[in-house]
Amino acid sequence: MELKLDLLANAIDSLREALEKFEQGSDQKVRAYKFSVLHLSHFLELLFKYHVSQSHPLLIYKNPFSKNIAKENTISLWDAIQFLKNEGADFSADFNKDLEWLKSLRNDIEHHTFELDVLEVRRSLGRIIRATEEFNEHHGLLDVSKHLGGNHLKIYQELADEYKANLANARVAASGLTENGETYDCSNCGEFGVGAYIGNEIICQLCKTVDYLYQCFKCEGEFREDQVSSWNDEHDEYICEFCADHMFGRE
Repeated sequence: MELKLDLLANAIDSLREALEKFEQGSDQKVRAYKFSVLHLSHFLELLFKYHVSQSHPLLIYKNPFSKNIAKENTISLWDAIQFLKNEGADFSADFNKDLEWLKSLRNDIEHHTFELDVLEVRRSLGRIIRATEEFNEHHGLLDVSKHLGGNHLKIYQELADEYKANLANARVAASGLTENGETYDCSNCGEFGVGAYIGNEIICQLCKTVDYLYQCFKCEGEFREDQVSSWNDEHDEYICEFCADHMFGRE
């Protein structure tokens, strides 16, 4: 017996495996979610290579001029994305953050240690599917759902819809928790408008990440940890980037 799949069929096959592993997962079988994430990552890489191949099949190889093309390495996910950008495809800030997040998670799973809980996995897979759907729809490239059926399609749609609903609810909640309705972006999940300023913290209403705010001793403004540097460790004083640049002539 022989199994032979073209680029798109291989991608869809990995997607089906990801959805099956997701369905197998539960509080008692969290391990299945790890493989769901890996299969979905593989699907996304192959999907973008497929989009590149539509311009020319040889462009998925790093050296398309090779005399022995069958032994050439194929391009990476990031090569494929850059090619599509060069062709005029628009990758939103949300999608770029999704891809960076996925790269980091996949690398941790494959090469290091990682932690995942059930809710995090549901959000993670929903993010990837939502981003993929929006990109394909915006550029008219491919309707992935048409290549799925039965239970696979049901799970795929549930994940996409669940994440969209959670995201919308989080943005409404964040807006309602502040006096002027101003919302903030989350440094963890990367979503826009999901952070609520409460006390001296910004709390994400989607992933529940807490960003603590630090007061600049000079301008007295409040900033996130990555926007300040320590000024006086003994008295826990901090200075913001703007004031530091002004004081040290780095403008």
